[in-house]
Amino acid sequence: MTSRCGTSVSTRYGAAVSTRYGAAVSTRHGAAVTRHGTAVTQWLSCACLALAATACTTQLRRPAPPAPSAEPSSVAALAAAIQADAGRSDHETDAKVRSDLAAEADRDADACLSREPQAVACLYGRAVAFGLQARAHPTRAIEFLNRMLDTLTRAESADASYDEAGPARVRALVLIRAPGWPLGPGDAEAGLADARRAVSLRPQYPPNLLALAEALAKTGDASGARESYQRAREAAQSLPASADRDDWMSEAEQGLQRK
Repeated sequence: MTSRCGTSVSTRYGAAVSTRYGAAVSTRHGAAVTRHGTAVTQWLSCACLALAATACTTQLRRPAPPAPSAEPSSVAALAAAIQADAGRSDHETDAKVRSDLAAEADRDADACLSREPQAVACLYGRAVAFGLQARAHPTRAIEFLNRMLDTLTRAESADASYDEAGPARVRALVLIRAPGWPLGPGDAEAGLADARRAVSLRPQYPPNLLALAEALAKTGDASGARESYQRAREAAQSLPASADRDDWMSEAEQGLQRK
């Protein structure tokens, strides 16, 4: 898909951020790649920063169907509702609808944390909601992305293996794709460390390997990136047929074709 910033970005991961910033950030596994533009598009970096955050978040899973009319009440239901909002937002082109989805996810995250402040599902959902807010409100994107990163750190402390090492994977994607200081919180080396941690926890999960490949490429290790893309492709091939499997294999193939 093409980001509103004009760059092409793949969405599947993984979790409220395909980084689409002037760079692009993909969401499903950490699939986005930041492509730095020229100085004349500095504003683009800020606007796309929000998209990147969303992409990372969306790396969660394929968009879930719209939530039922009844208000979610349990931690599991609230976490699922946030994930569904992230999936819908990642495929939504209307800014007003994205803003409404971000507000809905924000309310659900607050409700979840009010029930169980230390639950990893609530912390992870809170981070995803911050990513959606960053995309919906570009002028506050840096603030929301920093809060997203802090909350992901808390989620990882609560349960590092949640969502197949999701907290570390999503942090990696945000750090890899976001502009660096002073435009944003981007830090490729820190992102690489997070991606390595995600792979150490869930070494056969394709999105983690894809995130590592992207991080290695961003930090100049072309050989290592290629090896990780190959591992991601092989890991995806070993899985049962599904839309996610196809997306992960496609992303790995695209990575292997890059020079």
